[in-house]
Amino acid sequence: MRGDSELFEELYPGLRRFAAATAPREVDPDDLVQEAVARTLRQHSLTELDDAGAYLRRAIANLASNHRRGFARWRVAIGRVGRTEEGRMAEYDSDLADLLRVPPEGRAVLYLVDIEGRPYAEAATLLGISEEAARARAARARRRLRLDLEGEQS
Repeated sequence: MRGDSELFEELYPGLRRFAAATAPREVDPDDLVQEAVARTLRQHSLTELDDAGAYLRRAIANLASNHRRGFARWRVAIGRVGRTEEGRMAEYDSDLADLLRVPPEGRAVLYLVDIEGRPYAEAATLLGISEEAARARAARARRRLRLDLEGEQS
């Protein structure tokens, strides 16, 4: 029978990729995974859970949302300081920067569906939402990306 450390070792690469896709840019993905695992281990052994990977992904998504809300005021303050002479924020071209403009909830669904190839129903279960909500989040995220990219090409 495998223990918590073996199970974590098996799950870690996928959890870290998921955290990197869903975390606010100010949060290190490893910190998010560590926080989710530590909180989970306070309540349960990983081997006791029916699906430890799903449980930890949901915890990571929730923590990413919490961090995003916590950084909201901080971003406003930094935004006031980091303006260019024209009053715009300094921007740096990057595909990752485009993706980071999508809310973490949308990034989480896009990651599970488009990167991991999971069906919407499974992604919804992992995130603790309905399949319809998962589809709506993905559609909003894709629309946001498309509009941002089209705006940059103009």
